[in-house]
Amino acid sequence: MTPTLRKAEAAAPHPCSACPWRTANQGQRHPGGWYTKANLRRLWTKLRDGDAMTCHPTDPENPLPPGFDPVPEGATLHECTGALILQFREVHIMNFLTTEELGGSRAYRQMPRRGMTVNGLATMVTRFIGWPGTQPIPRDLNLNEPGIGYDQLPWEPRRWRQ
Repeated sequence: MTPTLRKAEAAAPHPCSACPWRTANQGQRHPGGWYTKANLRRLWTKLRDGDAMTCHPTDPENPLPPGFDPVPEGATLHECTGALILQFREVHIMNFLTTEELGGSRAYRQMPRRGMTVNGLATMVTRFIGWPGTQPIPRDLNLNEPGIGYDQLPWEPRRWRQ
Protein backbone atom coordinates (compact mmCIF):
# COMPACT_ATOMS: atom_id res chain seq x y z
CA MET A 1 0.00 0.00 0.00
CA THR A 2 1.37 3.41 -0.92
CA PRO A 3 0.25 6.18 1.42
CA THR A 4 -1.35 9.24 -0.10
CA LEU A 5 -1.73 12.62 1.53
CA ARG A 6 -4.19 14.56 -0.65
CA LYS A 7 -1.52 16.79 -2.23
CA ALA A 8 0.35 17.27 1.04
CA GLU A 9 3.72 18.90 1.22
CA ALA A 10 6.63 16.99 2.71
CA ALA A 11 6.91 16.93 6.48
CA ALA A 12 8.14 20.05 8.23
CA PRO A 13 11.68 20.03 9.70
CA HIS A 14 10.33 19.52 13.25
CA PRO A 15 7.06 18.25 14.71
CA CYS A 16 4.52 20.95 15.55
CA SER A 17 3.71 21.89 19.13
CA ALA A 18 0.32 20.11 18.93
CA CYS A 19 1.79 16.82 17.67
CA PRO A 20 0.26 13.79 19.40
CA TRP A 21 3.69 12.13 19.24
CA ARG A 22 5.17 14.82 21.50
CA THR A 23 5.48 13.04 24.83
CA ALA A 24 4.58 16.29 26.64
CA ASN A 25 1.15 16.21 24.93
CA GLN A 26 0.40 12.54 25.56
CA GLY A 27 -2.15 12.06 28.31
CA GLN A 28 -3.11 15.74 28.29
CA ARG A 29 -6.81 16.57 28.22
CA HIS A 30 -8.13 17.61 24.83
CA PRO A 31 -11.79 18.02 23.86
CA GLY A 32 -11.22 15.78 20.84
CA GLY A 33 -9.30 13.14 22.80
CA TRP A 34 -6.27 13.61 20.54
CA TYR A 35 -3.72 12.74 23.21
CA THR A 36 -5.36 9.70 24.80
CA LYS A 37 -3.73 6.27 24.81
CA ALA A 38 -6.67 4.95 22.78
CA ASN A 39 -6.20 7.56 20.05
CA LEU A 40 -2.42 7.04 19.92
CA ARG A 41 -2.98 3.29 19.59
CA ARG A 42 -5.53 3.92 16.80
CA LEU A 43 -3.11 6.19 14.94
CA TRP A 44 -0.15 3.82 15.34
CA THR A 45 -2.20 0.86 14.07
CA LYS A 46 -2.40 2.60 10.68
CA LEU A 47 1.12 4.05 10.74
CA ARG A 48 2.73 0.68 11.49
CA ASP A 49 1.37 -0.63 8.20
CA GLY A 50 2.99 2.23 6.27
CA ASP A 51 0.08 4.67 6.13
CA ALA A 52 0.91 8.35 6.19
CA MET A 53 -0.59 10.83 8.63
CA THR A 54 -1.32 14.49 8.08
CA CYS A 55 -0.20 17.19 10.49
CA HIS A 56 -3.62 17.82 12.00
CA PRO A 57 -3.24 21.61 12.54
CA THR A 58 -2.65 21.94 8.77
CA ASP A 59 -5.44 19.56 7.69
CA PRO A 60 -8.77 21.24 6.86
CA GLU A 61 -10.43 17.78 6.81
CA ASN A 62 -9.38 17.01 10.40
CA PRO A 63 -12.54 16.93 12.57
CA LEU A 64 -12.28 19.64 15.20
CA PRO A 65 -14.07 19.75 18.54
CA PRO A 66 -16.55 22.57 19.14
CA GLY A 67 -14.88 25.90 19.85
CA PHE A 68 -11.73 25.23 17.83
CA ASP A 69 -10.89 27.55 14.95
CA PRO A 70 -10.76 25.82 11.55
CA VAL A 71 -7.54 25.60 9.59
CA PRO A 72 -7.06 28.96 7.84
CA GLU A 73 -8.05 29.17 4.18
CA GLY A 74 -5.09 28.40 1.93
CA ALA A 75 -3.02 26.71 4.68
CA THR A 76 -0.48 24.21 3.37
CA LEU A 77 -1.24 20.61 4.28
CA HIS A 78 1.85 18.80 5.60
CA GLU A 79 2.71 15.27 6.57
CA CYS A 80 3.03 14.69 10.33
CA THR A 81 6.73 14.91 11.17
CA GLY A 82 6.28 13.16 14.52
CA ALA A 83 4.63 10.15 12.88
CA LEU A 84 7.33 10.01 10.23
CA ILE A 85 10.05 10.02 12.91
CA LEU A 86 8.41 7.06 14.67
CA GLN A 87 8.11 5.13 11.41
CA PHE A 88 11.70 5.75 10.37
CA ARG A 89 13.02 4.86 13.80
CA GLU A 90 11.53 1.43 13.23
CA VAL A 91 13.12 1.18 9.77
CA HIS A 92 16.43 2.21 11.33
CA ILE A 93 16.20 -0.45 14.05
CA MET A 94 15.41 -3.12 11.46
CA ASN A 95 18.33 -1.96 9.30
CA PHE A 96 20.69 -1.97 12.30
CA LEU A 97 19.70 -5.52 13.26
CA THR A 98 20.30 -6.65 9.68
CA THR A 99 23.61 -4.86 8.98
CA GLU A 100 25.08 -5.86 12.34
CA GLU A 101 24.05 -9.48 11.66
CA LEU A 102 21.97 -9.59 14.81
CA GLY A 103 19.11 -11.59 13.37
CA GLY A 104 17.49 -9.04 11.06
CA SER A 105 13.75 -9.39 10.59
CA ARG A 106 13.45 -12.33 12.98
CA ALA A 107 15.12 -10.35 15.79
CA TYR A 108 12.94 -7.33 14.97
CA ARG A 109 9.72 -9.37 15.10
CA GLN A 110 10.76 -10.87 18.45
CA MET A 111 11.39 -7.51 20.10
CA PRO A 112 8.92 -6.60 22.87
CA ARG A 113 7.28 -3.80 20.88
CA ARG A 114 4.45 -3.29 18.45
CA GLY A 115 6.68 -2.13 15.60
CA MET A 116 6.11 -1.88 11.88
CA THR A 117 4.61 -4.65 9.82
CA VAL A 118 6.55 -6.11 6.89
CA ASN A 119 4.30 -4.10 4.55
CA GLY A 120 4.92 -0.96 6.59
CA LEU A 121 8.69 -1.41 6.53
CA ALA A 122 8.64 -2.01 2.77
CA THR A 123 6.48 1.06 2.22
CA MET A 124 8.82 3.27 4.21
CA VAL A 125 11.91 1.93 2.45
CA THR A 126 10.37 2.68 -0.97
CA ARG A 127 9.68 6.21 0.21
CA PHE A 128 13.24 6.57 1.50
CA ILE A 129 14.79 5.54 -1.82
CA GLY A 130 12.46 7.93 -3.64
CA TRP A 131 10.40 5.40 -5.57
CA PRO A 132 8.32 7.25 -8.22
CA GLY A 133 4.93 8.28 -6.91
CA THR A 134 5.90 8.16 -3.23
CA GLN A 135 5.89 11.10 -0.83
CA PRO A 136 9.46 12.39 -0.41
CA ILE A 137 11.19 12.01 2.94
CA PRO A 138 13.08 15.01 4.30
CA ARG A 139 16.76 14.05 4.25
CA ASP A 140 17.34 16.00 7.46
CA LEU A 141 14.73 14.05 9.43
CA ASN A 142 16.11 13.84 12.98
CA LEU A 143 15.30 10.43 14.45
CA ASN A 144 16.61 11.70 17.78
CA GLU A 145 14.20 14.66 17.86
CA PRO A 146 13.78 15.50 21.56
CA GLY A 147 10.40 14.81 23.12
CA ILE A 148 9.02 12.60 20.34
CA GLY A 149 7.96 9.10 21.27
CA TYR A 150 5.33 6.50 21.97
CA ASP A 151 5.47 4.21 24.98
CA GLN A 152 4.99 1.15 22.76
CA LEU A 153 8.17 2.02 20.81
CA PRO A 154 11.14 2.63 23.09
CA TRP A 155 14.00 4.47 21.37
CA GLU A 156 17.58 4.53 22.63
CA PRO A 157 19.64 6.73 20.27
CA ARG A 158 23.05 5.48 21.39
CA ARG A 159 22.04 1.84 21.14
CA TRP A 160 20.88 2.13 17.54
CA ARG A 161 23.70 4.43 16.36
CA GLN A 162 21.85 6.65 13.92
